Amino acid sequence: MTNPQQSDQQANLPSPQHREIEGMEGVLTIPVIDLESPVWLGADQATLAKGLGAIQDMDKPGVKDGSYAIAGHQARVFGEQFNRLHEVNVGTTFTFQTVDEEMEFKVFDLKIVKPDEVEVLDPQNGKALMSLITCYPEYSNEYRLVVQAERIDFKQ
Repeated sequence: MTNPQQSDQQANLPSPQHREIEGMEGVLTIPVIDLESPVWLGADQATLAKGLGAIQDMDKPGVKDGSYAIAGHQARVFGEQFNRLHEVNVGTTFTFQTVDEEMEFKVFDLKIVKPDEVEVLDPQNGKALMSLITCYPEYSNEYRLVVQAERIDFKQ
């Protein structure tokens, strides 16, 4: 026998595919490096210890004229979410799945910068920019490898 009060409570719950996991921004999938990983909000040590982290105070992912960035460790000492990021090339495509949609991105640039060169994350006119960032080279935090991609699946 079904409890009517319980049915009413269940009716107010979002469907399973629309439930958000607190603090999770989405799932990043890069087939060429066999990566499929959740992305958490924040790029602090605690967040990066559990996986990839979205840098705070940026635009939402996939917004034209906006910039969104994901950071992750690449050395096995701290975590290996981005341990193969250096294998990504210009032209590589990947997806970012949020609660609302799946977005497709194509890599157009790779840069090696100093940690304080944050202007590399500035929005670029006409692009929905996504940057993937990790320390470089392996076992060093002297530089950052920045893989930049633009959204390519906009609906016309």
